[in-house]
Order: sequence, then structure tokens, then C-alpha cells
Amino acid sequence: MSLAAPRYAFAAPFETPPASPIRSLMPYAMKPGNISVAGGYPAQELFDVDGLTAASNQVVARLGTCLQYSNIDGQASLRTELARLTAERGLVCDPDTELAVTGGSQQALALISRVMLQPGDHAIIESPAFPNSVQALRYTGATVHTVPSGPDGVDVDALDEMAGRIKPKIVCVVASFSNPCGATISRQRRLRLLELAVKHQFLIVEDDPYGELRFAGEMVPPIAALAEGEARHWAVYISTMSKTMAPALRIGWIVAPAEVRRRCVGAKAADDMASSAWIQEVVAQYLADGRYAQHVPRIQAAYGSRCDAMAQSLTQSLAGRIVFNKPEGGMFFWARLNGDIDATRLLPYAIEQGVVYVPGKVFYADPAQADLYAMRMSFATMNESQIAEGMTRLGRALDACEANAPVSISLAA
Repeated sequence: MSLAAPRYAFAAPFETPPASPIRSLMPYAMKPGNISVAGGYPAQELFDVDGLTAASNQVVARLGTCLQYSNIDGQASLRTELARLTAERGLVCDPDTELAVTGGSQQALALISRVMLQPGDHAIIESPAFPNSVQALRYTGATVHTVPSGPDGVDVDALDEMAGRIKPKIVCVVASFSNPCGATISRQRRLRLLELAVKHQFLIVEDDPYGELRFAGEMVPPIAALAEGEARHWAVYISTMSKTMAPALRIGWIVAPAEVRRRCVGAKAADDMASSAWIQEVVAQYLADGRYAQHVPRIQAAYGSRCDAMAQSLTQSLAGRIVFNKPEGGMFFWARLNGDIDATRLLPYAIEQGVVYVPGKVFYADPAQADLYAMRMSFATMNESQIAEGMTRLGRALDACEANAPVSISLAA
């Protein structure tokens, strides 16, 4: 006799948790012989294993001092190094009152969301956007609104109008090489965002996982680095070592006004007590040794070459059938099919040909706004020859789809 499943009284944001459409593609992406431009992972072969090993060995020599709980806001050594790194990006902060270590930038966004938002509040995020960022906002019970974003980043005029109507507490953007669009917000538009933050009294939260992966054009300072006077009270900056050093470290950080930072540290105490002191010391040692400064140009050059390869291959293999914006950094192309075939319909044919991408519609919090013809493609994990072959396969897939050929792959809607 089988028992009926219990009816748990889940909290409202978790009553019907969404499945990740990106993770559902991983079995195809990981299949031997397939070429995946779907994931947002950094290139594993570019990890500085030697540098991290050297830093780790130095920490192991004093391991007994690294096995206790860390300070909730992070090891003093790492906060000092991260403050120095952040200053090199143009944002000077106090490591003791404005900066805290987090479990990647995703935890940083979750913490700031939790201390600022509750049911009845409003938040705004650009659209399209990374789905997990949207969920971090929604899990607070707040109402999440989207504002259009594109090749130049968030539409500031639309944001101004929306903020005046709904009075958001926070507005979230990825200002440099956004996921999924690869867009960079200009200096002038960043200054406009700060003006709007002061005008409407919302926190502008910049998530910056990709900013150091610039391989073309001129560096634009973080939004908070441009904040002067009252604007500094309304700017929050979060970043991570996941895309430049290694995701497995789970080291990110937040730079925020002291009162906001203090509450985020309290929220982190309820989450995990603290990030690993051992890992924090390894990252601090790696930074202090200068290995990070040596490593970043290497990955910038590699990603720049792979970006060039994708642009060239798309032009050669899908000329006139797809349009795209070539980014100046980061990991992603945002491309758009310009015929009658949409990206979801094409995907099974692409997988059958041995290439996997992510349909653009999964990055829209509001399905009614989704661009069905868009797709996100990452050039980070494939080398130049694999990228060229992948785009050739994509061209063959589009030929088969346009011919309405039978396809063996069946995907959930």
C-alpha cells in the first residue's frame, strides 16, 4: 500500500520552484564529441594550477592557523587584498567597514536582496538577465520588475519612468560584458544610473563577474567608482574570483555602505557562519604573491582569440542568417536568427549535429518579453578550431531545420 505524498506548506517563493533550462542541456553539452557553447563556465585548461598550488603550499605550512572559523566578514588578509584589487579597478573602499567576503557573487546578491527586500517591496533587474540573479530577488517575496537591456546595457530612460512609478529598493545590473548580452554600459550611462539612484533613492547593485576579462576597447570604472557625494550611499559593488581564478574556490565579495554591509554580514552569519578560512588564505596568498596579476592577461588574451574565432566563424558559416554583437570582453555572444526559424525550434537540430547553445528566451523573467530568435553562445571553453567546427555544425543544423528534415532529439517545451 503506497502512502500519499504529504502536502508541505512551502513558503510562497518555493511552492513551484523553477527547473533550470540551462542545466537541462548539460547532458548534451557533456556528451563526448559534442561542442558546447551553452555553459557559462570559465576554461578549465586556463586555470593557474601551478600558482594556486604554490599559494596552497604556503598556507599548508601554517595550516593550524587556518582551521578555525573565519571572521564572518572574511579573513583580514583577504579583505586587505580584495580592497587593494578593488582599488585597482577604481573603487577605493575600507576593508574593515565596507568590504565583506562572500561565497561567490551569487551569495553576495542573495545577501543584499535579503537585507533590503521583503514581501510588498519592489526590485528592478535588466532584461534579459541571468536567471539565478532573478531568483535571488524573487526568493525574498518582493515583486521583481524588468527593464529592457540591449547592446548598450540597461535602458536608463525606461528605468527612470519605472522607478518613478514603483519606487524600487534595489536595481540590479551587470555593467561590464553582461550575461547574456555581452553588453557594456558606457561611462555616461553609468553616471546617469547614479543620478537615478539618488533621485529615486534606490540601491544600484552592480554585479561584476566579468569586468577583468576585457580584451578590447577601454576599461570603464565600476559604477560605484564613479559615485561622488550622496551617490556613494546608493551604490553597491559585488564581484567574484569564479571567472578569473576558479569557481571551486567560491570566493566573492561585496563593497557596500557600512550600514548595508553590516546587515549583509549578519545575514551571512545565518547562512553559513563564514566562508572557509583555509580557502580564503589561499586566495589572499595568491593575490599577495602577484600571481593573479600575472594570470589575468593570459586569460584575457585567450578569450580575445576565441571571441575573434566565434565572430569570424559565425560570419563564414551563417552569413546573412544570423546577426550578433561582438563583445569587448567577458564570455558571451548574444546572437539572433533573422529568418523564420526561432532558437528553440533550431536547438534539437543543433544538438543532433553535435553543437549546443542556450535559447535566449530562458533569460527573460517575463516570458511575454522574450526574444524567441535570440541565443546565447559562450566562446570561453572551446578552442578556436572547436568554435569554427561548432559554427559549421550550427549552419548545417539551420539547413536541416529550414528543410523541415526529421530530427531524432526531443526536448521539453
